[in-house]
Amino acid sequence: MIGLLLITASVLAIDPSPKDQFAEIEIDESFDAYLAANPLLMEVTGAKVIRLKNGNQVILAVASTALNDGSAKERLRAEKVCRVKALASVVAEKDGVQVAHTEKVEEKTVVVLDGEKETAKSVSELLQITKIKVEGITKDMPVVGRWKSKKGDVFYMAIGTICDKNGEAVRDNK
Repeated sequence: MIGLLLITASVLAIDPSPKDQFAEIEIDESFDAYLAANPLLMEVTGAKVIRLKNGNQVILAVASTALNDGSAKERLRAEKVCRVKALASVVAEKDGVQVAHTEKVEEKTVVVLDGEKETAKSVSELLQITKIKVEGITKDMPVVGRWKSKKGDVFYMAIGTICDKNGEAVRDNK
């Protein structure tokens, strides 16, 4: 019995309320049940598809960006960046991503003669470049939520829609 209480207490401690983790939370009431009910959905960026019992599906895309200051210009930049990132995550979820990785290793050995003493020094340089490309087309979705990290240094934005089983947007989001 004590073990069960400890497990329950630890589970509750792991899953705090969004108000404990975030600030300035604004979520559309149609999406509140999905986002606010699961703070992990609010924290982890990317596209998510939630299948509902009635056959409909909720499509959510969360994106974030660091805030440099509290100005209106910075807020506008954050909104634009997050919209592009969120839409890209939807395309990536649907069509996949193309990843290219290259590595270049250069090794040099330098021999130094100092009178009668000879020393060698080996220098290695490693250059790694990884590029990720997402390309495709998706329908735009409305903003369904905005919030900031508790410290106010990260801005989050969610776009989303509710679709029927054929992928068409549902007007009644219930």
